[in-house]
Amino acid sequence: MSLSASQPVEPVGPVEPRGQSALHHRPAVVTAAAAILGLLALLNLVNAILHLAAINAILNRLRVRAVLEGVNPADLNAIETTLKTALIVSALLLVLVAIILLALAWGVWQGNRPARILTWVACGLGVLLACCGLSGATSLGTANVTVQGGGDPSVTRGAQALVDSFPGWWAALTGLSSAAQILGYIATAVLLALPAANAFFNRTRALPPATTPPPTV
Repeated sequence: MSLSASQPVEPVGPVEPRGQSALHHRPAVVTAAAAILGLLALLNLVNAILHLAAINAILNRLRVRAVLEGVNPADLNAIETTLKTALIVSALLLVLVAIILLALAWGVWQGNRPARILTWVACGLGVLLACCGLSGATSLGTANVTVQGGGDPSVTRGAQALVDSFPGWWAALTGLSSAAQILGYIATAVLLALPAANAFFNRTRALPPATTPPPTV
């Protein structure tokens, strides 16, 4: 009678899911980039709330300025409608931008490479828009509307009343917010381009399946 002995097979540990080992070693630069994106999203939400909260105050100032400037009531109604619509639309756009930034922050945090690329695109567009906002904040409150080419004086006075209706803190807050966004977008783009970030995003690929050797008899 013959006895068969099987050689012991070493147990094979469970295969880690995609990106699991990389997430355990997330570099500080990636964490900082995701955090900055989250802060930028929060800043946009705050700006959206301020846009909506300031509608009534700005409209009241506009009516007072329009009376002092002698604006035609028909022109004033059109300006009020345009101003209210612009503030509401801008607030909704800010909320949309905040949602996009939060989604990108989550993707960067998880090591998603498409999210990293989209974040660079968003940073470029964000810097461009923030520069426009900074330029507008610098000129807001100091611009003087003049009549050119025989324009309607009532419309010109209404435009000047509109410029003067924004409170002083509006320009200061817009300027500070735009400057903070410029710095935040640039910092995020630089952090995601560092070698530590490259290594993190490159090693979040799927691990090859482990093979269990057959037992020998």
